[in-house]
Amino acid sequence: MKTQTFFLAALIVLTGCASSRKVSEAYQNRKVKFGVEAGANNGGIVENTDLSKVEGATVDGLSGATADGFTGATSMGFHAGAHAIIPVGRNDVQAGITYFYSPQKFTYNDAVTGYFGTREISLSQLVVPVTYNINLFKRRLDPGTLSLKLGGALEYNIPSIRDEGSNLTDYSIKKISGGVTLGISTMPFRFSDQSRLGLSFDIYKGTQIFDDFYNRAEYEMPTSSYMKLSVIYQFN
Repeated sequence: MKTQTFFLAALIVLTGCASSRKVSEAYQNRKVKFGVEAGANNGGIVENTDLSKVEGATVDGLSGATADGFTGATSMGFHAGAHAIIPVGRNDVQAGITYFYSPQKFTYNDAVTGYFGTREISLSQLVVPVTYNINLFKRRLDPGTLSLKLGGALEYNIPSIRDEGSNLTDYSIKKISGGVTLGISTMPFRFSDQSRLGLSFDIYKGTQIFDDFYNRAEYEMPTSSYMKLSVIYQFN
């Protein structure tokens, strides 16, 4: 939560670089803009953390090893992509495609089921996000200087999996997943050729990607999610 607060504070501070003049004319006769972005992300597969729901978690009325037999860890990943900003009235629609890389590691240490070992998942994703960007403070800021982003995303999942251990549970990966996204972006820096530079912070919550003995759909917890911080360059 501290990381998210820091990112959001940084975005708001950067908007202080923008001009405070009235810019109502900047919203007239706007054209489609194109941009590229790259940055860091954290997330991907969301594993089940309530293992008391897993069949076999209790043995003879006592807490079984299954309740502590599975853990997951997620490392920082990266992403890069391109998008178009399409004016719609005084707001915008943003659509594009982004490549995500998210490394994760699952550890199995379950004496009840006999699953022991590690499963390393290098998850590559092609993500197609579409958002409605609400330009904030329209009387003071140019379009895109500070925007609230609401929308959804479709993911195509391409995993690379490496197993190590004496015995691991079977699994399946869904190739297609999707969900909702929320973000905020700021483009406070403008260059002499009218191109712009800024930042975007986005969070996403979507449908399940990974299924195994500990991560069934009926357990509710297994889903997909990410948060990402991007540096954006917008062409003139």
